[in-house]
Amino acid sequence: MTSLSVKEYLSLKMPTEEAPVSDQSRILLALDALGYEHVTIPLHILRILYPMCRDANFDITVTLVHREHDWVVTHVEPGDQRHHHYGLAVDYGSTTILMQLIDLNTGSLIAEEKVVNGQVAYGTDILTRITYCLENEEHPANLQRTTVETFHSLLAQLTESTGIEAAKCSVMVVSGNTTMVHFLLGLNAWTVFAAPFAPVTADPGFLWGHELGMDFEGLLYFIPAASNYVGGDIVSGLLELGIHKREETNLFFDIGTNGELVIGNDQWLVAGAGAAGPALEGYISRYGMRAAPGAIDSVKIHGQELSYTTIGNEKPIGICGSGIIDLLAQMRLNGWINIAGELNPESSPRIVYLPDENQYGAVYAHAEESATGSPLYFSQTDIDQYLDTKAAAFTMMECLLESAGIAFEDLDHCYLSGAFPAHSDLESAITIGIFPDLPREKYRVLRNSSLDGARKVLLDHSQLAEAKALLEIIYCVQFASIPDFLVRMQAAKFIPHTDMNRFPSVQQKLCNPDCGMDKL
Repeated sequence: MTSLSVKEYLSLKMPTEEAPVSDQSRILLALDALGYEHVTIPLHILRILYPMCRDANFDITVTLVHREHDWVVTHVEPGDQRHHHYGLAVDYGSTTILMQLIDLNTGSLIAEEKVVNGQVAYGTDILTRITYCLENEEHPANLQRTTVETFHSLLAQLTESTGIEAAKCSVMVVSGNTTMVHFLLGLNAWTVFAAPFAPVTADPGFLWGHELGMDFEGLLYFIPAASNYVGGDIVSGLLELGIHKREETNLFFDIGTNGELVIGNDQWLVAGAGAAGPALEGYISRYGMRAAPGAIDSVKIHGQELSYTTIGNEKPIGICGSGIIDLLAQMRLNGWINIAGELNPESSPRIVYLPDENQYGAVYAHAEESATGSPLYFSQTDIDQYLDTKAAAFTMMECLLESAGIAFEDLDHCYLSGAFPAHSDLESAITIGIFPDLPREKYRVLRNSSLDGARKVLLDHSQLAEAKALLEIIYCVQFASIPDFLVRMQAAKFIPHTDMNRFPSVQQKLCNPDCGMDKL
């Protein structure tokens, strides 16, 4: 297994009048002798060869990156520098970007940093950002520049935490959805969303950092997308999981602001994607927020009593995605809301009328408890919006399975990836009907399959061909073309569903007197 980047130490003879071979040819001949074919030395590398090679007496280290059909030299350094060899793996998410610094000699993780994507300033969801870009011809450049600045901040954080100059790495593998890649490349992302749904590019391949206005000396490799909605982050996850090489039928669901899922085995793969919405990550409600210090991240209700925990054990300032799921599940099990998600003011003194909003809300933190000095609540409108989101997630799974001719019960495993499932309680998610009521041993929660796949590609260049092979076998379903998709969503907007027989474990909890409710 060879990483995308390799370092070779060359001890060459100095040029003489008898052998006035060019510096470029001298290096290429030495690499050819080592088995490297189709090697390119770009102009910006040629410019540093003189006088550096002569000053080093032609004892040099050459760094090469393996592209799909050739090798390209990204660095030439004096002396033997093979012991310093690092690469970067990136999960380029719409809300959060994570970057890992990897030792390419050992494959070990050196450090990881994450930041909120600067694009959030232009909209918490992707469609809002696309609309922003359409409003003014200067806006796409603003979004692209903001994205580059976010990458720069991650490079700086890694450098500060490790002492290793991350911007000097030879290669960075980027895993992100099709729209996000368009934003970074400065391409018009409207092509992703508008018929005939043909993006400008689904496979940009390798690009130099300076081509993107990035202070990064090496090459960026973008994992290819399968379609406009099934992006490189999903292909990356498939490379990591390898479900296309296994006999059993598995579901892979990367869920967050957007939801992308794949079902299949070694014979077939069916994929689909849709906008799950920012609700799952906390971006709804007056007090909804991302997972940060002071965010309520878990909730328990016993009859009329409510308790919670916060990130960092700080006074609450809002509630994040995992806390919202717990809150809804616990309110349903304790009769604070009914199957339609309607608040019951007689169930608890915490269900209060909000005169300014002309609706009821569930107070999960009283004024004296919160860091703001104001009560924190989840309103009826918030519940209704969240039910739209969770219904979309469930309906996408249901429709994709039906298109493949199988039922939930036919799945051998369900792989859930993303910050949302990684930090949320699975029981709560099933209770409110986001995920199907399957035996819990069938579920596998992955921290970040997109990042894991990017790291796998970084460490094994054979994955470049594997990714291309995957694209040939994935059949992508457009949910917008399914006639009864919205009808199915209506059925899934209940807690957990209009058909309670599909959720037997939840039905059992609701009928258990210990949960404080014996009616549906």
